[in-house]
Amino acid sequence: MLLSGYTLINEIHMTNPAYKKLADRLSRAEGQIRALRGALESGKIQDCKAFISQIKAARSALKGTSEQYVLMHIKQCQSLPEKKRDEQVAEALKVLASD
Repeated sequence: MLLSGYTLINEIHMTNPAYKKLADRLSRAEGQIRALRGALESGKIQDCKAFISQIKAARSALKGTSEQYVLMHIKQCQSLPEKKRDEQVAEALKVLASD
């Protein structure tokens, strides 16, 4: 499981610019999703195409975040022993491929 490398990723904190970028990406996606939910709940969706486009944009933002996270994970795995590193990288690639 990719999250078994949690201790590696846990070492990355807000002082790391890459982590900050991931957090910023998630904040943007969260804002998009909140706006979508608000429009849906208020019944104020007047343009179906625009609404669907916004859903696709939020999905794309989350996909980009997951890709960057997996790349960070792979980079962190470079310090692991070869067998463990290979297992972690293979699992990361499976996660990306399943998207």
